[in-house]
Amino acid sequence: MPGEKPDPAARGFGQGYEYVAVSFAFAFAILLFGAGGWVVDGWLHTRPLFAIVGAFLGGFAGFMNLYYRVQRDTQTRKPERDTRNGQP
Repeated sequence: MPGEKPDPAARGFGQGYEYVAVSFAFAFAILLFGAGGWVVDGWLHTRPLFAIVGAFLGGFAGFMNLYYRVQRDTQTRKPERDTRNGQP
């Protein structure tokens, strides 16, 4: 109903799917940067070098995306968590 508080469990499922999307973005970043490195390796004839570097850069970029997402979500939920624990 319009005036009711949303079920916390239902909200948790929605947030869980958001993190699934972030995990797909993490994997996609690794694949995209690795494929870009593979293409550069083909042009420069240095076969595994840039593919490996690209995969590591993609992993770092994906991890930083995940890290900042968790930080942002933690900061937005901090006031809610403090009011539940009795702090103003």
